[in-house]
Amino acid sequence: MRAGRLAAVIALIVSMLYPLSVPSGAGESPAVRPGIDAALADAGIMQGRRIGLVTHAAGVTSRGYSTAAALARSGKVRLTALFAPEHGLEGTYDAGEAVPTIPSRTPVYSLYGSNFRPTRQMLSRVDVLVVDLQDAGVRPFTYASTMAMVMTAARDARKPVVILDRPNPLGGTTVDGPVLKPGFRSFIGIYPTPYVHGMTMGELARLYNREFGVGAQLTVIPMDGWTRRMRWAETGLEWVNPSPGITGPDVAITYAATGPTEGTNLWNGVATESRFQVVLASWIEDATPLVESLNRRGLPGVIFTPSAMPYPRTGAIWRGVRLNVIDPARFLPSTTFIHILAEIRRLHGDGLVFKRPGRGPYPFDLVWGTSAVREAIIGGDSAKAIVARWQPGLERFKKLRESYLLYK
Repeated sequence: MRAGRLAAVIALIVSMLYPLSVPSGAGESPAVRPGIDAALADAGIMQGRRIGLVTHAAGVTSRGYSTAAALARSGKVRLTALFAPEHGLEGTYDAGEAVPTIPSRTPVYSLYGSNFRPTRQMLSRVDVLVVDLQDAGVRPFTYASTMAMVMTAARDARKPVVILDRPNPLGGTTVDGPVLKPGFRSFIGIYPTPYVHGMTMGELARLYNREFGVGAQLTVIPMDGWTRRMRWAETGLEWVNPSPGITGPDVAITYAATGPTEGTNLWNGVATESRFQVVLASWIEDATPLVESLNRRGLPGVIFTPSAMPYPRTGAIWRGVRLNVIDPARFLPSTTFIHILAEIRRLHGDGLVFKRPGRGPYPFDLVWGTSAVREAIIGGDSAKAIVARWQPGLERFKKLRESYLLYK
């Protein structure tokens, strides 16, 4: 790690544990209070114990204090270790970039590098593991996998684990996309859930723990005031980026649709102000037929407009569609993206390419949790047929998740 970045991380740790001022917005009363707020009022199983906290910059109280600072200053617990997921404690590392462990008085152990779960040595100074991570609401976002790995480590070490719940930025009603198949399990898809699962981290923890056999000594501290149909703006909570690219709740919504372009030769606007809002290609010369065809389908909650942007590395103009989400409650991210892909394939044939590093699995397949989507697109199947094939598994999952939901 470069000296400048190390100094910045250490400064962040100090500011998290010993904040000097009240954050902006403090004193207001948001409609939603995340799990950390309830934990500060009643520490429960954490009372007087040595805490290992899995968190990042987006782990904050309803008043904007970091969870680490709030717990350290509460006097109710002893914060003895921090654990950083993908993107690091400060949320600035790029996707896939290894996060280093940082030795300090309160060590920051990496859970995205040489280790993806806490080791026994890391847990030697911890009585209770606490997880407070802001998720993005889609299966390939790795925070839910980190939580699952922490739960299994806690189980093996016979230590309790506490999940501090917080909102799903996509809400709690949209469930879309294929359910992951066992042969495609990876760190971006650890259990058989749909691409868009419509659950909070606390609800996922309950599902993992019982349905998928984790078996940890689990406590979920729920939010107060959150409902499944609530949009982020209604929560009254300040948005803090959970990763460098998810710069707002609206971006999280379009990311759910266009994130999988990373496994193709398409571009979703990453590294620009239009990140995740577009689907572009270097070989599309006129996007009008694509836009008109997609709009004729009347896909729920979204309309399409043409887009053309210079690609950052070359300056060459890439063309395609912009997604304008007009009704997030009706928007179906996975379904929408399949319609875009299938129509690009129909109009432009072999221009669409799925990337494959060496002889390993297609990254696109790992993201979707199945090879069936890619194979159907290549085969020229209609989007309607592809979406119809994942519906039976989706309906089974909806029934399965019912007993693990915490909010109406």
